[in-house]
Amino acid sequence: MSPIARHFYPPYCPNLAAPRWRAGLLRSMPTTPPSPVTAAATVLGGGRPSRRIRVQWRDPRPPKRTTSSDPILRNRHKALAALRRLRLGFWRSLGRSNYLFPRKLVVTREGKWIIGIALLLGGAAVNTGNNLLYLMLSLAISVIAISGMLSEWCLRDLELLRCYPPELVQGQVTLLRIEVFNDKARAALHLEIGEVLDGATDVQVRAGFVLQLGPREVGQAFAAMRPLRRGPLATSGLQLTTAYPFGFAQKSRLFDEPAYFLALPTVTPTVLNWRGAQDRGASEISRRIGQGDSFAGLRDARPGDAQRDIYWKASARRQRLIVREWQAEANRVAVVRFAHLSPSASSDPATLDAACARVAGICESLLAAQFAVAIQTFAGSVAAQADVLGRGEQLLRIRRHLAWLTLADQPPPPQWPLDDLPWAQAVHQAYQVHQTVTNGDLLPWAPLSLNGAAEIVLVRFASRAQVHGYGAFDTLIELDSAGDILTVAQARQPLAGAA
Repeated sequence: MSPIARHFYPPYCPNLAAPRWRAGLLRSMPTTPPSPVTAAATVLGGGRPSRRIRVQWRDPRPPKRTTSSDPILRNRHKALAALRRLRLGFWRSLGRSNYLFPRKLVVTREGKWIIGIALLLGGAAVNTGNNLLYLMLSLAISVIAISGMLSEWCLRDLELLRCYPPELVQGQVTLLRIEVFNDKARAALHLEIGEVLDGATDVQVRAGFVLQLGPREVGQAFAAMRPLRRGPLATSGLQLTTAYPFGFAQKSRLFDEPAYFLALPTVTPTVLNWRGAQDRGASEISRRIGQGDSFAGLRDARPGDAQRDIYWKASARRQRLIVREWQAEANRVAVVRFAHLSPSASSDPATLDAACARVAGICESLLAAQFAVAIQTFAGSVAAQADVLGRGEQLLRIRRHLAWLTLADQPPPPQWPLDDLPWAQAVHQAYQVHQTVTNGDLLPWAPLSLNGAAEIVLVRFASRAQVHGYGAFDTLIELDSAGDILTVAQARQPLAGAA
């Protein structure tokens, strides 16, 4: 366990039932567990567009932050502040203040040379009294001063607008488009725009560039982002940098406006022979053309059509072969229950990444087998629906749900990018699940409405097979901590103990 986590969870998970945790959690937290949809609307801003950021000389003084009355949230804020100091260090933390230091300056290698030359010329001019050395010293200082003035003129009177996709994919590079509007009568040159991470290691970013932006002109910069884990992600802000005109120093302006993303899990291809569900499940007519009993329409015959599908009366009228088309039937419903308990002693939600990718692959295999697939976890559920048009919309909804999952019996870490209320709800739900597992009661699956019987596919970690109360199942799939399938069992029995 990291020092931050040890500081944040003094009575860690084995002692979640301690009186101080119980009193702190149950005093002011709601009883309803958080839903991924509510959390997504809270974190991603409910789909509101990004506002324009105007480059000014100095931000207003930040408002004084009020201290929360909840001890759990106070501990979270302290842990976040300690983590920030650990990542940035003392001097960088002090220099991040946009009110005290509105401009950040990084001297390049060429700048160090020109500063060193200026210092040598100054020492030589003072010792010798040579007017030529004084002239060269003043020239070097003038070049440094002009460089600072021109770079400041490039940064001012610019407007930035983020045009980001709300969703990314774990491990894949996504381009982030940033619009830049030059609202001045001078050109802006050599602009570098990108997101700031402040030492975070769960995502990789690369800044975008605008080489030249004329007066009253709108340009575009394309930054790149590659998330290294699934789930919600947040950057620390936006940074605008220029090294114009001589490259002696890089002058930058930071904007403390985080950008929020949702990194979807990858899909691990999974090949399983699904059987036993053909005679169960609600009948559902698909809009996809296939083998069924419902008439869909007529079309001209093509090579390979069966003779029993030829409509002879219409063929005689039209003097060419006409065949009937039928609507495919999706009469099988499967519910994938994912027991996202912690497979090890770790409290990092990233330990679920491989398992979530495997669950997405299982759902993809079920959808390809003409199942109407639903997913059910302890945090929420996705209603059953078949992939009738083959567009992957149901799989996308399932991946969005999986992206928000944390360890059900472990509280999320303080840096997990959620607002205080959804984060506190997640902690409260982890406390309830931990108590249920400790008492051996039935685990509280999220409610899911079904029109009839369905195939139950239980996915769990093999290391948590001793947990009681998973419920009945048709197919049991056990995974290891790396997301690989260990066993696949076909049965339908209530789990009274270890399977």
